[in-house]
Amino acid sequence: MTSDPIVLHIDGHQLAALCLNPGTAGEPVILLHGITSSIYAWALQPPCVLAQGPCYSLSLPGHFPATFPASLRPEALTAEMIAHVLVAAIRELVGDRPVTLIGHSTGGFAALAVAASTPALTRRVVSVSGFAQGRWTGALGLYQTLGRSGAPGRAVYKALYKLVGLSPALLKAVMRIYVADARAFYAYPDLPDMMRRAYPAFKRLDLEAIIHYFYRMPEIDISDWLPRITAPTLALTGDHDPIVPPTQAQQIAGLVKGAELAVIAGAGHLPFAERAADYTRQVSAWLAQS
Repeated sequence: MTSDPIVLHIDGHQLAALCLNPGTAGEPVILLHGITSSIYAWALQPPCVLAQGPCYSLSLPGHFPATFPASLRPEALTAEMIAHVLVAAIRELVGDRPVTLIGHSTGGFAALAVAASTPALTRRVVSVSGFAQGRWTGALGLYQTLGRSGAPGRAVYKALYKLVGLSPALLKAVMRIYVADARAFYAYPDLPDMMRRAYPAFKRLDLEAIIHYFYRMPEIDISDWLPRITAPTLALTGDHDPIVPPTQAQQIAGLVKGAELAVIAGAGHLPFAERAADYTRQVSAWLAQS
């Protein structure tokens, strides 16, 4: 994997990407991370993904090392804007070659938005714990409430994130809010490497930028976009996801023509860590036949 990110400038946005397997031939894969995550945390991929072709871990707008335009207002954060910026970034990375989009959580949402807005660019879509409607539950639902509660709520939100960022151990402990099976999650062999990659970027998140997502996502719904998706699509979810209800994956599978639904028993919002073998088996089999 390259040590330095590729920097992309799109309409005042700075985005970043990591090429995980330089020199690999095949069809390009674009990996999109979730809210408050980064290109570094989503860089650990099973061999079945890396074998598809050149894999790029691409930042969501506003997520370090990406930055929003200085003048961006929360109201400008729309599904249309996210899709437009990501499509332009993907084309800078791979030209007009169709890509496989694999996104986790908000990255899954973004992958669906890209596929719906630009079908010619999209070869396949894997939405992992993704959604069409951005009203979250659990701890992230609380953060959305804080982000929409004026200055006092935003102050509490920032204080909580700064507290979590005080040490890697705190961040690791707080990730319990995402999972259904904490024992399996903390036993995940790649977790130490994932945390080593994730923590420095988490510390450098621009909380003013991230709060735009918590403020805006409850109002965003791309359900009526989903029938436009023509690419083979896999909607994968844990059956005990505390952040994005599994009904979201069911909705995606129901509205995208020909989409498949994969439900991983006993997993929460991080099925690739909580049920690593099941996750890899499901994704590998689907990629092989799609």
